[in-house]
Order: sequence, then structure tokens, then C-alpha cells
Amino acid sequence: MFRNALIVMASIGMVATVGSAEVILVDGGQPAATIVTAGEPTRAAREAARFLQDCIERISGAQLPIVTEADAPEGARILVGASSLTGAHGYVPDDLALEQAIVRVHGSDLAVIGDDAKPTGGELMGTRWAAAMLLRELGVRWLWPGEVGTVIPKRETIAIADDLSLDWTPRLIKRGLRSAGYNERVQSGLDKLGWSTDDFNALHAQGLSDWYTAHRIGGSFAGGYGHAYGDYYERFHAEHPEWFAMQPDGTRDQPNIGDRSRLCVSNMELIRQIAAEKIAELQANPNVDCVSISPNDGGAATFCTCPECESWDHPDAPIISFYWTDEADRLKEHLSLSDRYARFYNEIAKIVAQECPGRMLGAYAYSAYRTVPIDQTLEPNILIGFVGISYVSRENYEADKEIFDGWAERSSGIFWRPNLLNGGMGFPQNFARALGRDVAAMADRGLTVTDFDCQYQHWALKGLTYYVLAEMLADPDADPDAIIDDYCAAGFGPAAEEIRAYFDGVEAITSRIFEDSAFRGLKDNMEVLAGYYDDETLAGLQAHLDAAREAAAGDPEILARIDFLQVGPDYARLNRDYYLARFAVRSGDATQRDALAAAEKAREAFYQKVGLSWAINSAYLKFYGF
Repeated sequence: MFRNALIVMASIGMVATVGSAEVILVDGGQPAATIVTAGEPTRAAREAARFLQDCIERISGAQLPIVTEADAPEGARILVGASSLTGAHGYVPDDLALEQAIVRVHGSDLAVIGDDAKPTGGELMGTRWAAAMLLRELGVRWLWPGEVGTVIPKRETIAIADDLSLDWTPRLIKRGLRSAGYNERVQSGLDKLGWSTDDFNALHAQGLSDWYTAHRIGGSFAGGYGHAYGDYYERFHAEHPEWFAMQPDGTRDQPNIGDRSRLCVSNMELIRQIAAEKIAELQANPNVDCVSISPNDGGAATFCTCPECESWDHPDAPIISFYWTDEADRLKEHLSLSDRYARFYNEIAKIVAQECPGRMLGAYAYSAYRTVPIDQTLEPNILIGFVGISYVSRENYEADKEIFDGWAERSSGIFWRPNLLNGGMGFPQNFARALGRDVAAMADRGLTVTDFDCQYQHWALKGLTYYVLAEMLADPDADPDAIIDDYCAAGFGPAAEEIRAYFDGVEAITSRIFEDSAFRGLKDNMEVLAGYYDDETLAGLQAHLDAAREAAAGDPEILARIDFLQVGPDYARLNRDYYLARFAVRSGDATQRDALAAAEKAREAFYQKVGLSWAINSAYLKFYGF
């Protein structure tokens, strides 16, 4: 997206000759510049100033002072965030694009500034992103959270070339990557392992925020698109039973439904009620870009069977199966409901657009309304969400991509809310390049919002995929291969070639699984996945890690990173032995009971050996039964 001419000098006690370098930040291990903020800086600017101060000190040993503009000295200065000093250089905060981040030299001033507020007043992190961009140019990398994964090059002198110019505006207005922090599932795993909740939280407080900042995870988008009618049955059923889905027995009763009621989506009175509520919600929250009109998920009720709703289904729609209350097997073949639900969304959207132009309504293409509509095209104020795509089955992948492309053709805005990061849990995987290419292609098709779930913090198993994904969300025009090469070079130096070969080997396993399409991605099919990690395959991975250690001999930081990656194949071997023995026992082979007990014991010992670590999230693995 941009090129720059930053020159970072590494010297011992002297300033190297660097042509027209203009801003000396650190000279021979001593501070040579001052960090300057406004008198009342934004939160993003305050955090950016501290972020820069900390990292520059870790690089050089020199702590640059932080002052407000009233106390700004002459000489070299890093101007962080909007102030009268950046204003003098022509930066007007209101003229910046949403989240725009700029790093640029002006004489002896280095401007580090970004868009820190939406026009409606919502807080943004543009200056924080700008600081992360500068640190990246200084060679700092966050491969994974924590000290081992943080690359801090050591230099006594840091100088910036006078033609430095970084300027970034995101294509994606939400770059969502959900961190799996503490929750009830984690607590269950911790209890089984005998570990402390406080210790778990202490680990997750170290470095995770910096990793997300460094990769510009976040965005200007504010609002929701989740299941929207959780309280409707309680609120309206007594007075308006006709608003709820007619069941196969002809009633509209949905007892014990909780927050999962089904609606009669063709009922225009209901549609007007929903539209009025959404208008009120948007008007009460001017900073919110989008509110949800998405149906409730699951539940014990059938989709509406009334004649009017059925008439909204397109006769040429594909046949699908969904839950049906009066069938013995609880499944019934039926026309896809995509046209029905797309029309429901459209009817609401047309009313809302009259009162709230430019605001969005979020809804899912999901469940019985996941296939592409035959006739309906979505109104321009609908942000449609796609849940799908994984990299364990080519057959499923190609079907999902076709659905995504179809919805993209029928909508003005689309968001992606996949669960693909949880697939194959417990084994090393690398689908970084494929995922990176898909992010780029989807951005070209209109993708503006992502909400990746299930980042369970298995960095030794999937860390490269997490990393490339984050980088591609920040810049969909980037080259995934270049990102991977930079990752290996920055983090592993002389061992980069072998580490790249290791990751290529993991990618080859992932690709075999993908092409075979035999693994369903479910826990009850794990023995199929385990079979791909045979001794010969793991030995090939191990050879690359062993060669990497030889290449990095004498460098404790790089060796520590290689040891971190080693957790991946080591755990894969233990997990493989467990699942193959379990499958054999369940298939009737009693001779494998001792092998199963030994494999389970070895896995438990491994959890305790690794302990709380960014390498694998043992508490999650334990909860899920891995």
C-alpha cells in the first residue's frame, strides 16, 4: 500500500553516514529527541507516546522524554497526535479519513498522527496505529504475544531519513479478530488442570494488547449484527401471537422458547414494529453505524409455515433440510428460505432508510437462509453477514466461496464472521497463504467488516496464520508470501530459511487434509485428522527445526523462539497417539486400552510441563477434551 525510505542506523557510539537523515532520535545510546503531545491529548495519542517511548528504550537503552507542546524544546521532536505543532505542518484532524494514520518528517519534526475520533464523536485509534507503523519501520515485530515473540532489534543510534512518508487508510472498517480470553470454558479447563485463574489472567495481560495494536486490529465500525429478537416472545406473544411463526400444528405457540423464538417474517405489522424500534435505536445512538435485524438462532420452533411466508419462498430455490417439529427424524426438506428472509430484511430496510439515511442494518445469511437468493437483491443499507469457509475440505470450501460470491453480487455491503480458526484444534496448521488470498479477493468483492471468532491462542499451532490474517486485514493488497518471509527473517535471522521450510511443511499437511476432504472438522472425526501426522511427516518437520537450531546456534532469543514452535509437533505426536488409540478402542480393539491410557497420561504430563503459555492454550484444549 505504501513504500518509504526510512533508514535505521545501527552503530556503536557514533552516527553512521546516512546521506540526508534529518531526525536523530537516539545518538550513541543517549536521547536525542523529545516526544511531544498536545496539552490534552487523545487516548490514542497518550498510548502512542508511551508505546513509542517504551519500544525506543528497549531498542537503544535511551528513554525519550514525553512533554506537552507548551514545554516542547527546540531540536528533534516526535510530534504524537494532533496539536498546534502538527497544525503548523498542515495537519487538520477533521480532514483525515476514518482511522487514517500518517508518519512523516518535517525538518527536525517527525509527525506521528492519526484520526482519533469519528465525526459523531466515537473514539478511534489512528495515532496508535501510526506509532505501530513507525515501530515496524524500526524493525520491531510482534510475532506472538509475550517477550519471546517480540522482536526488538538492538541499536545505539536511531536516525530517520528526511523523505520518510507513511500514509495508511484502512479498506476494512472493522478488522475483527476475537481474542479468546477468560471465560467459563477456560475456567473449566483450569479447574481440571489444577491451575490458577489469576495466573491465567496475568499471562493474558502481558503483550496481547501490543500484538493487536501492532497489527491494527480494530476499526471505526460501531454497531451490531447479532440475533436481534431475543425478548420478542416475552414482550409481544400475548398481544400479537400472529407475529410469531406458525408451527406445523397450526398454532403460533412456542413454549419454553427462551430467546430463540421464530417470527412470522411476512407480517407487515411486525415489520413496521421492528423498523420503528431500529429507527429509535439509531437516532438514540448517533455514533452507531449499524443495528441488527438478524433472526434468532436455533431453538425448538419451526420456521413459519403460514401461506404468506411460504409464498415468499422462490419456487426455484434449492432444496435444503431444516428442523421440523412434527417429523419423526426432526428434519424436513424444504425450499431454501433465502428469498423469504432477504425480502424481510428489505421491507425493514426501506422504512429505516427514510428516517436514517446512511445508517446500516446488519443481518446474517445463515441457517435455512444461507444460500444465495434467486430473486431478491438487498437494499443498499443492509450489511449482510456470511458465516462460512474453512480450510479442511475443498468440497465445502468451494461451495462456501460460491455462496459468498453470490451474496456479494446481491448486496452493497458484506461482513465475514467465520469460525475457521478453531478447525483441527490440537494439531499444527498453516493455511495462512490461502486465507490471505481470500481476504484480498473478498475485499475486492465488497467485504468491509470482519469478525473472526475462535482465536483460541494456540500460537505454536496456528500463530503464523493468526499473524498473516492480521496483516492482510490491515492491508488486503499485501502479499501473503512477503508477510511470511518477513516474519521468518525478522524473528529467526540466520534460521529464517529453515523456519520457512518448516511452515511450508505444515502447510503441505494442511493442504493434503484440504484436498482429501475426509476430515469433517468435528471432534467425532478427529482420528482422520490425527492420521495425517504420522511419524514420517513429523520427522520431516522436526528436521527443519533441528536445522534451524544449528543455524541459530549462540543466539538465545532465536533459539527460544524455535523452542516455542517445537511445542507444535511435540503436542501433535501426543494428540495423534491419543486419538488413534481412542478410535481403536471405540472400534472394539480392547488391546489398545493400555495404549489409550498411556497416551492420555502423556498428554496430561505435557500440559503440566508446558504450563500456562502462549504456545498452546491448555485450558481450552482441556475443556474441549483434546
